[in-house]
Amino acid sequence: MPRSLTIERENLPEVVQGWLRAVNLGEEETVELIFTDREVLLRRPPSPHLREWAKSISDKYDQMFRELTGI
Repeated sequence: MPRSLTIERENLPEVVQGWLRAVNLGEEETVELIFTDREVLLRRPPSPHLREWAKSISDKYDQMFRELTGI
C-alpha cells in the first residue's frame, strides 16, 4: 500500500528541489511525496482544503520522514 506525506518544498534536499523544478513544481509551497513498492512520486497536493484535512495525518509521516532522513 502506498504511503504519502506532504512536505514544504524548502525542507527538501537541493537535488529533490531540482527534480521539482524539472517537472514544473519548483514554485509550489508544499509537495506531496508518495512512496510505492517501486517508486517515489512527486505531485502537487490536491487542494488546500484536503491538504488541511490531511495535515494532522501527514504530520506524523513528516516527523517519521525527518527522523529517517535526518532533516
